[in-house]
Amino acid sequence: MGYELRRWLEDRLPQEISSGERVVALAIADLAWDDSRVAYGRKFMEKLLWKTGFENEAQIGKVLGKLASRGIELRVPISGDDGKPLRNKRGQLVYAHRGHQRTFRIPFASEFPGRAAPHWGDEGERSPDHDAHAWHDAERSPARETFTAERSPSWESNEGERSPGREGFRGERSPARESMVTQAGDPIPLTTPTFPPSSTPRGAESAGKAGSEQDDDALAAAVEFLMNLPAPWAVGRITAKAHAPLLLEVITEQGWRLDQELIAKITENAKGLNRPSAVLRSRISDLPKAPKPAAAKSGSSLPPWCGQCGDGNPAAEFNAKFRTTPGSNKPCSDCHPANRAADAA
Repeated sequence: MGYELRRWLEDRLPQEISSGERVVALAIADLAWDDSRVAYGRKFMEKLLWKTGFENEAQIGKVLGKLASRGIELRVPISGDDGKPLRNKRGQLVYAHRGHQRTFRIPFASEFPGRAAPHWGDEGERSPDHDAHAWHDAERSPARETFTAERSPSWESNEGERSPGREGFRGERSPARESMVTQAGDPIPLTTPTFPPSSTPRGAESAGKAGSEQDDDALAAAVEFLMNLPAPWAVGRITAKAHAPLLLEVITEQGWRLDQELIAKITENAKGLNRPSAVLRSRISDLPKAPKPAAAKSGSSLPPWCGQCGDGNPAAEFNAKFRTTPGSNKPCSDCHPANRAADAA
């Protein structure tokens, strides 16, 4: 498969990326085809989890997002019937959805801010396998050994030990080798996988680091929220970290916030549940749209809420007692009825 492609990417990845980002990028390159630089398949994510050691796909998705913020985009967006990339309600590109496999592509050197590849051309540092007579006393280069037990897995003849690159599943073949007929369950073919060279603008690295810090803060807040749910819904650190990425994704799409209203919704109707924490993930996945604030009653004398007082408590929109200056109990000078009455007088 992508052994040569993996070595190519390994020499060019930026030095400042984390070890987790490097492991994921190189594992994807190892599973990709050298000719098309593309990788996908029915068991692709399963293999990627095995190679990287991550616990779930959400963790890998976070790492891929960090790589993208550095200008190293390995995901291929899904195209619609019109050939244009699909976007969600927030205008973000869609890389996977139910019934569609993820597709990855290793970019060319001109498409990401990599470092120049080294040149190991010094004669004194050449490997002994360049010279057929350059071995002494059982110190032959491993590249010339022919023991059956040490042969490459790609040459094994046992059916159960064959390399993934030689499996006959259609879902794991390179799109460059596919026929023009798309089989049921196959991903949408990449008709024009051309990506123009891009340059990294000034400040992109610092912007990527800032975005990464914001993501980490939001993730930490979600973990803290799950660990502080009322008993018996509270979960431990490991479970909270596993559920946090899903929680952030759902509340962003459905309009919730990490507040008491969300706690009440997640923990409602707990009667009859022996282990509420066991159904926590399914409740997070199935969260409905957040309720809209009730419209103000017609004829109400309450002035419009300024949106700043009351420490941002939404109850201030409908109750004047919450309209206090941040950090004190003084009535808000912009929207409290008492101050409005004084101004009118």
